[in-house]
Amino acid sequence: MNRNSRRSYSIDTLFVITLLGLFLIFLLMMLLFSTQAYRTAVEGNQENNNLYTASAYITEKFRQHDSSQSMSLDTLDNLPAFCMTDTIDGTSYVTYIYLLDHQLKELFTAKGNVPSPEMGISIASLETFQAEETSEGFYRISMEDLQGHTTSLLLHPGPPVTSE
Repeated sequence: MNRNSRRSYSIDTLFVITLLGLFLIFLLMMLLFSTQAYRTAVEGNQENNNLYTASAYITEKFRQHDSSQSMSLDTLDNLPAFCMTDTIDGTSYVTYIYLLDHQLKELFTAKGNVPSPEMGISIASLETFQAEETSEGFYRISMEDLQGHTTSLLLHPGPPVTSE
């Protein structure tokens, strides 16, 4: 009787070790597949993030300056720029949005200053940025990210602000 209990003990141990081994193999496979899925999701998010960030930022800035008198197209050190003007406590300021070295940048400065484009703050990484005014008074903003995805915004400023 003593011999039979030893055999069943060896088989039980072998079964538990085999089951544990299968569990570890499935766990490693699950980790490998989930790592690949996470990597794919992050890459897709990064591709869309630059265009989304740039579009949302420009749209919000446009809404903050919702007057046809405060929008214009200009240049900043020979770089085409989309400009918005503000008057704060009697002083005029200009916000330039432009592309420099594949970086969409914003520069806020007092009107009349001669700023350097390198002074701007980076908003997003883009391949191209173009702003143009249409004959109907709209501003068409076109952008392309570094992966070749494009988007275009068609924004219309509000009526001129009149002082009463």
